[in-house]
Amino acid sequence: MIPHIVNTQPLRDTAEVTETAHRLLGDEDGDVFCYWNGAALDDPVLDVLREPGLRLHRAAGRARVVLPHASLRLPDIAEPVARQVQDGVGVRHSPRLPPGALVLTTGGAVLTTGLGAGTQYILTRDTAALRALTGLSELLWERADRYCEEREEPPNEAERQILGMLVQGLTDRAIARQLGLSDRTVRRVVAQLMDRLRAQSRFEAGARAAERGWI
Repeated sequence: MIPHIVNTQPLRDTAEVTETAHRLLGDEDGDVFCYWNGAALDDPVLDVLREPGLRLHRAAGRARVVLPHASLRLPDIAEPVARQVQDGVGVRHSPRLPPGALVLTTGGAVLTTGLGAGTQYILTRDTAALRALTGLSELLWERADRYCEEREEPPNEAERQILGMLVQGLTDRAIARQLGLSDRTVRRVVAQLMDRLRAQSRFEAGARAAERGWI
């Protein structure tokens, strides 16, 4: 996805990652894009994003953050995110983020390379890499769901059953028979659920419901 990167600097430890991310965010007046999808809640980029008093919003340029949907159920993430939104930061969430983390500005990027135990943070100012990362950031942003501070209304029991059957691949008619409902009622409920989940297919609706912990 990213071309051969030159002009990189390995970041040796958590302190260096944090300091470098702060420097990038402090030096730039253009757009800022960040995402995090890591396993560790003490990840240095996540710590930067949820620092009290940190203002990602700039007088010029956009500030945008994309996080895993499930992470917004954690108070340690949800509360700082709400503060960032109040400061004017654009926040979205997605169940389809690539693993790792990224802080991207017009002048450089801090990002993860490798997977699992081989994951490492680097700093790059390579022009070609920044162009590719900017394209990635736009794709992730467009595919993500809009953030809403209000808690989502969970599905009722019938809706949960229908979502579970969608994952199994059952047709509307088969669902209607199992639940003792009319075909028309099932079609209406499925359409409403797909709209709530911003799903493009029945299977995607079931997958997104599972990601939210609805089923």
